[in-house]
Order: sequence, then structure tokens, then C-alpha cells
Amino acid sequence: MVARRMSFEEKVVLALLALLPVAFTRITADVFEVPRTAILATSVLFLAWRRLAFGVDAMRLGITGLSRDPLGASIVLFLVSALVSTLLSPNPEQSLHGTPDSTAGLVTALSTAAIYFTSRAVGGEAASLVRYARAIGIASLLAAVYALLQLAGLDPIAWNRLATFEGRSRVFGTMGHPNLLGAYLAMAVPLTAWLALRARNAMTRAAWAVIGAIDLAVVVATLSRGAWIAVVGAGAAGAALLIRARSSAPDPLESLEERRRVRFPAAATISIALLAVAAILLFRAPIGQDIGTRVRQIASLSAPTTQSRIYMWRAGLRMAHDHPLFGVGLDAFGSAFPRYNTAGFWQVEWGVTPTKAHSEPIQILATQGVFGGLAALLVLFFAARCIWQRTGSGGADARRGAAAAGATLAAFVTQGLTGFTVVPLGVLAAVLAGWLSTESLGAREDPAEHESRLHTERLRPWIPVIAAIPFALLLAYLVAFPVAAQFWERRAMRAPSGSHEQVHAYQRAAGYAPWDSRYEDSQAWGLLEQSDQESDPSVRREILRRARKAENQAIQADERNGVYYANLAAIERAQAQLNPPEASALQIRNSFLRAIAYDPVNAQVMDQAGYALLEQGDLAAARSIAMRSATLYPDLGQPMAFLGALALLQGRWRDGVDTLQISVSRQWRGEKAAQANAWNNLSAAYLAGRRPEEALHAAENALRLDPGNPEATQRRMVATEWLRRSVPSPSGRP
Repeated sequence: MVARRMSFEEKVVLALLALLPVAFTRITADVFEVPRTAILATSVLFLAWRRLAFGVDAMRLGITGLSRDPLGASIVLFLVSALVSTLLSPNPEQSLHGTPDSTAGLVTALSTAAIYFTSRAVGGEAASLVRYARAIGIASLLAAVYALLQLAGLDPIAWNRLATFEGRSRVFGTMGHPNLLGAYLAMAVPLTAWLALRARNAMTRAAWAVIGAIDLAVVVATLSRGAWIAVVGAGAAGAALLIRARSSAPDPLESLEERRRVRFPAAATISIALLAVAAILLFRAPIGQDIGTRVRQIASLSAPTTQSRIYMWRAGLRMAHDHPLFGVGLDAFGSAFPRYNTAGFWQVEWGVTPTKAHSEPIQILATQGVFGGLAALLVLFFAARCIWQRTGSGGADARRGAAAAGATLAAFVTQGLTGFTVVPLGVLAAVLAGWLSTESLGAREDPAEHESRLHTERLRPWIPVIAAIPFALLLAYLVAFPVAAQFWERRAMRAPSGSHEQVHAYQRAAGYAPWDSRYEDSQAWGLLEQSDQESDPSVRREILRRARKAENQAIQADERNGVYYANLAAIERAQAQLNPPEASALQIRNSFLRAIAYDPVNAQVMDQAGYALLEQGDLAAARSIAMRSATLYPDLGQPMAFLGALALLQGRWRDGVDTLQISVSRQWRGEKAAQANAWNNLSAAYLAGRRPEEALHAAENALRLDPGNPEATQRRMVATEWLRRSVPSPSGRP
């Protein structure tokens, strides 16, 4: 049988498979997912324009034939669920584009589904899968080799955000995170193994076997338990499917040479030897101890990362319970999470607001409700049916290829139970699912021949130009604007905090992406910092007005974000100090109370609110908030320090000393300035109680944490002079 010519669509699919896992750029704030989402969306828009320019008849290569493709119909149903959840989202425009640090909005869902239908239209020949597998294998090798460079300390790029374990950085290759790198390589291994199985010569078999061994070694080095489990799941599924593929009726056209091709003892020996060497090197290196610890943590519920996932899963299930039909909004998990957060999660992941449930089933239920969950189950069911059908029919090479594709999809599903999908993983799964589903459509016209016929039948040369207009507009709105916003966000991150350059950059970013409330919030905070440095009262007043306007715009985009209300209260505190004031004590109090209502376990917000209310003279409310924080976080120093300072202000010196002594012995979560202030107040209390030696010790501890603290410096001088003269001194008030 003569293989079909490779169509333009297949070339695009191959380019995406090869490029997406290794593409990243440092000109955007999000180095990995934003550029990959842009590449994917741009490719899909170009394919759509090309098909429309060739005529409506070309859509036969698209989503037609759903009556014979239940998997495709299930995907369309899932997209309908995603669309409804987007429309009902608190911020529909953000659900369309995807939330920050997630980019899993409707654009990504539609683009990934389009790749499924493109792959389905290309055809289900073994030759197509071979080309896909080769592209995936090369991309996995590049990602794995870069990870090995990181493991050896030879990474040429200095990264700011690194995942660590036991204080050591974990390798992430070109995927941005160790868990994602491990998941991708786990999906690539079955395909590289299949390429080794079907290779015609020993050198090719050995090459693919070595690539598979490198991928497996790097999966281990990622310390990703989800990826390890995905490898096991892929292995079990691949073995079962391969048995089915081999037990099916033999192909009478299959030659003896092709049957013998599955034997590759030399390649297997090389692969096993390479894995053995890698295992020895890994376990003898410092990472070896970490591997053992992570293995023991697989079944441990006490591991911190396991605990954090359990808290996120509980929050996601509560979201699904409260919004059962369509969820809280597509990709809106992070926006809804603070209202479902618990003190337990904050104890494990201090100050973190996750944008994902770290479990695809729970993520779908939380953001798309039962409708999305049922559609996802249908997708899984019909995908499994396609795998079963393809491994039991067709030529031997295609059956074994289907087994490899099924193993890859098994790895994808397995890692998704405790992880999440990003663009390279989703596109890889979509391409393989499209290839597997082609069998259900029966014989169709060769896509390359169909494309050639459309070229000859095109009658109007102006059609491509007309068709380009809507796609150009979509390209600007869906791709160019988000990328431009990310470019300016990157500029803002590199500018000095509170500088005019930073504020201008955030303003430009907000102009390109008004749905992203972070930009207005960051602009407002930068203006607040500017106002602190401004000596001209009229200029300071205008800066604070701009800050308040920007913060209110951030709240309009995300009206249930407690941190935004806390930042608004901070701006109002500054406005209340103007003469005449432009904010009242009641406004400040209400903003902080709304912040706590929307983010009820945020210890940082409660700490800010307590001091603000204390400044306004509302001692009862301030004490109530501090007591709530102390109850939620009994090991935290800040609320006890606040209660101690409050006792000193009320003249209860003994109570203040006792409470402050407790506070300085507790956790401070890296808040050195706040801890120094607690030591400083304790020094003042000791001086008031005529205990100069202890006052000196407390002042020195304050200066160790905050060397420039003028009050601590003064109290150290007083305590030293007092000890030198051995004369009691009444000075020292908090």
C-alpha cells in the first residue's frame, strides 16, 4: 500500500509536537505557557483561515462526521460545557483567555480540540504515527538533555522561580516545572519504545532505546511522584494493549522481516545498561537521598506536598458542591480559592493561592460542574474504546502503534489525577486521540489530494484576503494583546519597585489586558509607594487618587479578591493622613472587613487590618481580628506580637511582656521587619519594667533582624548606659 502524501495540516501538527515542549522566551513574564499558548492559538487560527480561504467544502476535513465519531462528539460536548462556564464566570473575559499562571481558558480548550480534529482529518496510517512519534521523541530528548545540564549545574540561564526539595533545586528542563517535565517524558517513553520496536536496523533501534532510557532517567531525577506513577500506568497499559495487538488476527501481508523487527535484544541491552549507569550516578549523587525520600512519600499522607493537594482537592469539591451545574467559571479556580481556603493549607503553603486543583477531575468539577464532568467521562470512555478498537484491527504495525499511543494516553490520564494539563501535554494527547479515532470514520479522500483539488477549484482570488480580516482581528485579541501585556509585565518586574517606569509598564499591560486585574492592582501599589516618597502635598494627593482609581478598577475586574480590598484600605489610610483627608476611618474599616470576608484565613490581611484599626482607635475590632488570627495560627508570632503591643499601649506592662515573649519564640514566616518590631517593643517593655539587661538583649535581637531600626538603636543605647551607670531609667515606651 502506498503511503499518502503528507498534507500541510500534518506538517503543522508535526511542528507543534516538536516545538511546544521546548519553546520558551524570556521577553514575557510567563516564560513557558504564555508563548506556547500563543503558538498554539496562532497555528489554529492560521489553519482555520486557510480552510475558509479554500472554501466551505474544506470543512469536511474538520468537525464533520461526528455521528461516526463519538469521541469527537464528546469533545464538542466538553467544549459546550467550557463555553457555558465561561459565560457564567465572574470574569468571562479572563475565563476566555485563561487566568494568570494557568492559561487554561476557553482559547486553549478550543485550540486543543481543533488539533484533535486536524489530526483526525490527517488520517490514521501508521506512517503518520511514526512521524508524530519521531517529533515527540526528539523534543523529549532536547527537554531531557537540558534537564541533565541543570542537574550537572551547567544551566546557562539563571532562573528566578525554582521548585525545590529539601533545599535543593529540582530539574525542569524546558517545561518550566519538574512535575510537567516528568509528565511529558512519561508520555513520550511508550512512543520511543515503539519506534525502537519497529526500527529496521540495529543503529536506529539502539538510538531510540537510548532516548527512551534518557527520558526514564530524567523522569526519576524530576522527583515527581505523579510522573513516576504515570510511567507505571503507561507500562501496565502498554503491556496489556501490546498483548491484545499481538493476539489479534495476523496480517497476511506482514512479511517475516517485519515480524522479526520487534526483537531488539541489543537495543534492550544498551537501554538497560544505560538505565543502570544512570541509577548508580543518581543514587550516589545528593539527589539520591531525595529520590528515596520521595519514594517513601508516595503513600504518605503526612508529606507536605500531599497535604497541600488534599486541601486543594477539598476546596475544589466544595466549589463543585456550591456550584454543581457549571462550576465557579472556566479556569477560575484561583479566583474562587480564597473563599474555600483553610488555615491548614496556609500552614503548609504560606501565602500561596493555587490556580489549579492539581487534579484534573476535581479541576473540571470545580470550574465546569457536573456538565463538564460528565462530558469528560464521555471523552475518556470513547477514547478508551478507540484504543481498544485500533489495537484489535488493521496491520500489525498500526496495532502496535495504537498500543503505544494508548500507553501514552494512559500516562496522560494517570498524571492528571494528581496534576494538571499544560499546552504540550494537551496537544500531544489530542494528536494521538485524533489519530486513534480516524479508524471510526472509514475511508476518506486523501487530505493532500483534497487540498490540491481545492486549490484548483478556487475561483475568487480575493477570498483569502476577505477571510483574513476576521482572523486577523482574532489574532490580535486572542494572541497579540495577551503577549503584549506579558511583555510589559516583564518590563515592570525588572523596574525598581514603585518607580515611574514600573507604574507606566503596569499601566500599559492593563491597557492590553484589561481583564487581568493584577495589572491595575500592581499599578495601584506602585503609586502608593511613589506617594510615600513625594514631599509635595498636592502631587501626593493626585498620586493617591490615581492609586485609588486603579485599585477600584482591579476590584471591578475581580470583586471578590480580598487582597485587593486590603490594598485599597492601605491607600485609604494614606489618603486619611492628607490635609484635608480624602478617606474616612469608616471607609478604611469597611475595606478591611471586606478583605477579611473574602479572604477569611489570610493572616497577612488580618495583620494589616489589626494595625490599621488600632491606628484609627478601634481597639475592640483590632483585638478581635488579632485573636482570630492567633486562634487560626497558634504557632504564628505576628498576632501575639500585636496583642502584646496592644497591652503595652493600655499600660498592661506585665501582660505585654509575657505576650511579646511568646511572640518572638514563634514562627514569623520570613517577616523579619515585623519580628524586629516585636523585639523592639519587648525591649521597651523591659526598660519600663527596669530590666536593662533583658532590654539590651531584645534590642540587639531587633537590630540583628533590622539593622537600620532607629528605635531599637536608641533603646540599645539607653539599656547600655543604664547598665553602665547601674541607675534605673524610666525611658522607653513602645
